[in-house]
Amino acid sequence: MKVALITNYWKNSDGGGIKTFLVNFVQTLKDVGTDVSVVFRDGYDPEQFNGGRNKIAFSFNCFWYLWKIKPDVIHTQETWYCLLPGVIYKKIFGCKLIHTFHTEPDKSLQLFAKTFFQILLNTCDCVTFVSMRLQERIIEVDRLSFQNTAITYAGVPAITVSDYQVKEFKKQFGISDDSIILAAIGMTALSYKAEGLKVLLRAIQLLKESHPDIVLIVTREGKYSDDVKAFAHEIGLERHVIFTGNIENPFIPLKMSKMYTHITLGDGLPIALLEAMSMGKPIIATPIAGIPEAIESGTNGFLVEPNPEKIAEKIDFLLQNPETCEKISQNAHYTAKNKFSWENATKRFILLYHGECR
Repeated sequence: MKVALITNYWKNSDGGGIKTFLVNFVQTLKDVGTDVSVVFRDGYDPEQFNGGRNKIAFSFNCFWYLWKIKPDVIHTQETWYCLLPGVIYKKIFGCKLIHTFHTEPDKSLQLFAKTFFQILLNTCDCVTFVSMRLQERIIEVDRLSFQNTAITYAGVPAITVSDYQVKEFKKQFGISDDSIILAAIGMTALSYKAEGLKVLLRAIQLLKESHPDIVLIVTREGKYSDDVKAFAHEIGLERHVIFTGNIENPFIPLKMSKMYTHITLGDGLPIALLEAMSMGKPIIATPIAGIPEAIESGTNGFLVEPNPEKIAEKIDFLLQNPETCEKISQNAHYTAKNKFSWENATKRFILLYHGECR
């Protein structure tokens, strides 16, 4: 089976969770012997095809590449300009066409855009979503309808982080061995994540008196980084927040952390949260979008409303109750290993590629 995957974000791009999802997914497909070619708009990878930055030109370049490689399955991601060449190729030559949504819409589509996107989606053999709640939100906000759908959760790779890597990371960012470390991964690229991060910073502000060694590690250099940094400075958290910018291996700060905090006002089912679970970290997260599909509050993490006092209370509770913290950690690891593995995710997609959309 020959699969062509068309995406906006690919390796060496600022694609966040979507990029991580696709890079791991493609590698797992290759590991099981699937012939996969990637067409991307943003990123760098000399082994795959870059269709160019202009959206219209990208669609035409994608079609030319599809005609050249003649795939059995076209798997498009997120946007109309990724889906359009797949629709045209299917109409002319015939193939399976799968489209995947990854992120929650932040505003409704205009009438023309909605109509055009709906026509494209009607050609798909199956439309998939990374969480059940994401499907609901796209129907609610964009007012789109779907004929055949499936939920395709992400997977998490098994990653080992050495003591040396942790030591070097602490040295690089001046983190003391006595620090109580919390982590928030990739929260500065989207407005609803940045606003959630500000709520978390308010919670840290409440905790710094009772826990003077508390430190929040915030990764990624995103559109809202400067805004969040200014907010942290405004409320006096210079000693308690470390902004790392983009880092190659997010598992290092996860390894170091006492717990993972994912306070967001919108999302799909965030890869960073699943990565933290795979590292056996207790989770404190908002009950937003697909997060409750991974976190059972009180069992493998805590779901908390985006309220600084309530978030601070849960953080303090876990710090004061190490036995409960350990039990939550073990359950988080178990959930990630058994529900969110790339082997399971890839098997699901392969069934879809063979026409089993359900």
